[in-house]
Amino acid sequence: MKLKTPDPAAKSGPVKTFAPLDRRYAERAPTNCRVVYTGADGARIVQVEGALQDLSKTGCKILGKTQPVMGGDLTIQFYIEDGGAPLCVTGGQVTWVKGLSFAIRFPRLTPEERRRVQEVIWRNVKLSSATHNRTAFRIT
Repeated sequence: MKLKTPDPAAKSGPVKTFAPLDRRYAERAPTNCRVVYTGADGARIVQVEGALQDLSKTGCKILGKTQPVMGGDLTIQFYIEDGGAPLCVTGGQVTWVKGLSFAIRFPRLTPEERRRVQEVIWRNVKLSSATHNRTAFRIT
């Protein structure tokens, strides 16, 4: 039986002339810095070290050494290389967990916390390799 090779010139459907908009409300920048997250495990307070994988003004993704509780609250210390003390965000909510990776939604940040997070994002935001444009995001 012979398989027919598809003709790359014959594409089905409309051709997209724009980059799709990310469903997130804030741009996520891939980044790597040390984090320490603290949460409750029953009556115990547990402190674990991890690595920040991406960051936005509304949350982040962390690769940890233990799996946090879905929906739980964590305090996260970000060891950002900006010359300042670690950025400490209290009351971050775990929104999804997959293996040892998990996402945190930040509570309302103070103006100083927001400024530091935004500086990290702009330092680490990448240009799209396909279009040489910044990735799409919503301004809120």
